[in-house]
Amino acid sequence: MPIRWQSAAQAQLRLAYTLRTSRLTFGRTCVLKRLVDRQRFPNSTKAAELRHWCLMARFPVRSLAPIAWFALAGLPPLAAASAQDPVAITDSSQATDSIRARATQTFRVPSRWFTIETPVLVTGDSVERWAEGHRSKAQPTAGYLLRSSSSLTGVARRSRIALLAPSFAFVTNSALPYSINDGPLWAGRGANYLVSAGADIRLGRLRLYLLPELATSSNQYWQLRDSTRFPPPGTREERQGGGYVFPWFTGPYSIDLPLRFGDKSLSKVTAGQSAALIDLGKAAVGWSTENEWWGPGVRNSLVLSNNAPGFPHAFLRTTRPLSTPLGMLEARWIAGTLTESKYFDTTSGNDSRSIAAMGVTLNPRRASGLTIGLARAVYSTADNAGAGYARWLDVFRNTGHPNERALGDSSLTPGGSEQIFSLFSRLVLPSSGFEGYVELARTEFPKSLRDLLVTPNHTQGYTLGLQWSRAVRTPGAALRLQGELTTIEQSASFRDRPIGSFYTSRRVIQGYTNEGQALGAAIGPGASGQWLAGDFLMPGWRGGIYLGRVRWHEDVRSVYNWPDYLEYCNHDVSFFVGGRAAAYGRFGSVSADLNLANRINAFFQVQSGCPSGPSQLDIRNRTLSITFAPFSRR
Repeated sequence: MPIRWQSAAQAQLRLAYTLRTSRLTFGRTCVLKRLVDRQRFPNSTKAAELRHWCLMARFPVRSLAPIAWFALAGLPPLAAASAQDPVAITDSSQATDSIRARATQTFRVPSRWFTIETPVLVTGDSVERWAEGHRSKAQPTAGYLLRSSSSLTGVARRSRIALLAPSFAFVTNSALPYSINDGPLWAGRGANYLVSAGADIRLGRLRLYLLPELATSSNQYWQLRDSTRFPPPGTREERQGGGYVFPWFTGPYSIDLPLRFGDKSLSKVTAGQSAALIDLGKAAVGWSTENEWWGPGVRNSLVLSNNAPGFPHAFLRTTRPLSTPLGMLEARWIAGTLTESKYFDTTSGNDSRSIAAMGVTLNPRRASGLTIGLARAVYSTADNAGAGYARWLDVFRNTGHPNERALGDSSLTPGGSEQIFSLFSRLVLPSSGFEGYVELARTEFPKSLRDLLVTPNHTQGYTLGLQWSRAVRTPGAALRLQGELTTIEQSASFRDRPIGSFYTSRRVIQGYTNEGQALGAAIGPGASGQWLAGDFLMPGWRGGIYLGRVRWHEDVRSVYNWPDYLEYCNHDVSFFVGGRAAAYGRFGSVSADLNLANRINAFFQVQSGCPSGPSQLDIRNRTLSITFAPFSRR
């Protein structure tokens, strides 16, 4: 009976298996001959090579299997199989596995024990293409709003070893540090690099997802402040951080957020996006240092993001959506340890803090494109680095109202807990290519129903966003528009009652940070940002432009008494425009982003009055970032 394959990709798999298990002789040429005769490989050059191979081989070729596979890997069906071959999805777990496989863009060597995979990070091209599939192809959305690299990469449920393909990222800043959503990398002034590679090992129910990262930064000099022209507020000696602190973040809005990490180049190897876990079927339990992204935001996530380095934590999470009477449910629960930077204070007894967080999402049964969710993180002072692993139940702790004091009271009372709580939702309408999302967060719960009704916006922050995609006349092409607005500045209730500032704390004086960077929104404490983008999308490449604005550290104006002639217009604001592009092919994928920014009244350095004058400082910065991921395919 003649051999029939459903696709050229399956023919490739069969051929590689034959090469691994057989002697290729005149009597065994039928497999390759049928492939050529039946025109399963339409490329005439490849067909000629295979015919020559078939006729000349008279010796064992088990050792040639990898060479044969890589020679055949250039054929189009292999790269396109996961995106074009029909996949029958019969339940939610298959839907989740299918979408993760598409996002992973895996380059596989056909072996039971060995594969090569491209790791998927919580932000980047792979996740953007996945989200684009939600809008254009009605692909399942499971796993998108609570995600980490280990949950996005790989779908195998049997024992095997996968090499995680390397990734190389380069970022350079011409005048100022500009470092957002880049994990362990501190993108200071000058050249910065982030390199990762590893392995994904599954042995039965045990999985070791090992993706260490090497981060280096030239950390070149830049003038933090012209203290002669623009005198800063005084800073207590123990909080001067070697002179690298932002002087307004010492009290009452205390946070570990250095302007620069010392005066030398930086280099460190971390566990990065690594995890060790045990698969329990519908759930998994383990330990990890990887970044978590919770929420629908594209540029800013209010509770957890990859803006700061990942922190060590134990976790319990669902491995696939759970069917409930209300709909499909996903959840994550983590407990871990946060670390202070070297440039915060001179006290060694408070270098660690604990964090406990929980996130839950629900896809209602009668609304396939709608997902709703909630998240809460509680961070607390701790005596040692291991204390956080025992504080799982802190996520249910009542943190009270620590900022219920007059703004004039700048005292700090270390000891206790703070929280961030958010509600979020995402709606996707594939028929129109539209996506809308919202996240609302608070740092304090209302005291009562009356309090909620009178000032529902007290301690509030929010993100609003939309994306829209529409096919154009060019085959396979689409136009995409994106917009996002994030505000975590003090709410209007500051006029009549005490209020704190997002991510800062009187009790946990390092604030909501890890190793000197904010765990949530990349714009940082007391800030707001707006962003618009437009892209032209093709199957093998994309390109577009964007513009945006960020008003930095706006809340410090509540506690520092500038003269009247300065106060109403002394805002630290960045305006930026940029272009971005990416390409995908046999070589892998490469993306580039050029950002041109002007920071007006940088770090509140203005003394000449309003609206403008000679004594003010604006800084123009150019940021170029390039990322290359071999083996990653469209």
